[in-house]
Amino acid sequence: MALRILSLGLLLALVAADTKFVDYVRQNYEANINEELVKQIQRELIASYTYQAYSSFFGRADIALPGFKKFFSEASTEEREHAQKLIDYVNQRGGHAQFSETDVSFSFYLFLLFFPFFNLVVLTQQGFFFQICEFLRTKSSNECGPSFDGQYGLQAMEDALALERFVNQKLLDLHGLADTAGDAHLTHVLEHEFLEEQVSSIRELAGFVTRLRSFKTNYALGEYMFDQKLQ
Repeated sequence: MALRILSLGLLLALVAADTKFVDYVRQNYEANINEELVKQIQRELIASYTYQAYSSFFGRADIALPGFKKFFSEASTEEREHAQKLIDYVNQRGGHAQFSETDVSFSFYLFLLFFPFFNLVVLTQQGFFFQICEFLRTKSSNECGPSFDGQYGLQAMEDALALERFVNQKLLDLHGLADTAGDAHLTHVLEHEFLEEQVSSIRELAGFVTRLRSFKTNYALGEYMFDQKLQ
């Protein structure tokens, strides 16, 4: 009985020492690594939110592109699964995943800084927006970026390509940080469960963009046929 009380007292002392970490689990897991993992979780959730919004946009009666709707709905689910996988990983390492408010508009600002050559995120006097922002129903049409004759499928795939490249770069930065810290387990997880998939997604989206850009004489018909293949 005394041993049990001592063990419980020791456990409480360990937890009280740093409420942000589970010290009897945590090993070779630095605080700055935990912080960057939480930021990556936020990025995955923002990507999920953005793709879900695009899915809703393509499901509108005046847009009616069910293939694009399906594609972005599945992409949203995938990003949310990535976030959950990282949450589980933080807990596995004895870390602490505390979330702040998800600021989507600030994420657009980051994309603009990261991809100044992409012309995908539009800078206006009101703020920063993707090419398609009609899905944000609180925004008026004059706050959106310039429309390219209703080429919404192309615009969405270009936006998604920029987003995936941004997320991939942040994963690479996190991998470099983990490597510098000698965190072999995290580098292994990132290489085998995240980076491989990101590279594949970037290649797939780049192919989609190339195909959609090729529909120059009759974009609407090309987009319709492309949408059929996505279903």
